[in-house]
Amino acid sequence: MPFLLPPILSSVLMPVDVEQEALRNLRLAALDTSYVSLGGRRTASVHEFYRYPARFSPGFARAAIQTFTKPRDLVIDPFSGGGTSVVEAQLLGRYAIAADTNPLATFITTAKTTLYSENTLDQLRELSDTVHNLPVKASGSLQNKWAQDGYWRNISTQQTWRIRNLLLNGIDAVRGLPTHDAQILGRCALLRTGQWAFDMRDVVPTVNQFRTQLSKDIKAMVLAASHHYSSVVDEWEGQMTRPKIINSGLPDSAQHPAMTSSGPPDLVLTSPPYPGVYVLYHRWKVRSRRETPAPFWLADCLDGRGINHYTLSARNGDSLRLYFEKLRKAFAGIVSLMSADTWLVQAVGFSEGNAQFMQYLSLMSELGLEEITFPKLANSSDGRLWREVPGRRWWVLAGNRAGTAPHTAREVILIHRRR
Repeated sequence: MPFLLPPILSSVLMPVDVEQEALRNLRLAALDTSYVSLGGRRTASVHEFYRYPARFSPGFARAAIQTFTKPRDLVIDPFSGGGTSVVEAQLLGRYAIAADTNPLATFITTAKTTLYSENTLDQLRELSDTVHNLPVKASGSLQNKWAQDGYWRNISTQQTWRIRNLLLNGIDAVRGLPTHDAQILGRCALLRTGQWAFDMRDVVPTVNQFRTQLSKDIKAMVLAASHHYSSVVDEWEGQMTRPKIINSGLPDSAQHPAMTSSGPPDLVLTSPPYPGVYVLYHRWKVRSRRETPAPFWLADCLDGRGINHYTLSARNGDSLRLYFEKLRKAFAGIVSLMSADTWLVQAVGFSEGNAQFMQYLSLMSELGLEEITFPKLANSSDGRLWREVPGRRWWVLAGNRAGTAPHTAREVILIHRRR
């Protein structure tokens, strides 16, 4: 059933500074039903370094940046997740700032946007040839710290301990690499292969299967990183640049010197947590059931938070009151950074339809944002662009994560400016 435009808001006609062809391309990109990630089957770009949950498609991010910015403009994503927006901004010759409350997200974004030298990539090439011999016997160098803090939870069973030990010895090998950038890419490779081995899988791979996959992943990531480096340097005419990455969430990140010293952004391109939708951003589900914080151990960062922290309490039972309270503070921070010329483009989904949607739009209006609609983008009678996102497994039924509702993979593209 289509959503209706709430009577408290009025649509603003399309400004003349947005090209019709760019809007058509954005619509096509938003409605593309290709899968965001091909998972372990390929690593065609740095986007495939890690399958962060509920991420943008690169094509949509690219089209939005091309529609609402020009080269050397500033793009920020304050809910950056896996870094798709800032990777595309970097590739398109835009300055970019990423921020996220999840340290795993900012690590992944750092790994994707780092411009690795050939010397660094050579270190990883050598590593890819040695991981075939990774021992299964446990190393003691990191064992006590991470085991005692619970980061090996649910990966120390009879079915999983061998892969855990391979990851442990892989980290020891990565820590021996001579440069910091090489260690970042090496850890990210272990994250990728660990995710392949554990996350949402019923059967854990064998030792030899894991070693082979890790070697393949390192080699593929080296090729993708090399191509990314060349593409960025060509776009920036030889200038070395990378996005600024802030290890904190809103509203605090809005006060970070990297934000406040950069001037108003030209585009805020983001996707906040969705109200009432359960998304496990920070952990893996081992054998499809049991959560583990192992990704934080592999990325060398601390977890220590529950799911409500990473989702703005989207799944809290208090009638979503906490979610909208936190969302208000977060977007107040965003609005404080914007000028009248800043575009805010976001993709949002809802678990309960019109009531949540109207509350969301009302909050945007109360914070001084005015919705912009474009006839060239709309595919619904309410004047907005709605899209179906394939491959999303979001649990929304209260108290029942075994059940899913198909409409949770349906998103709306919202476009705002400051009044």
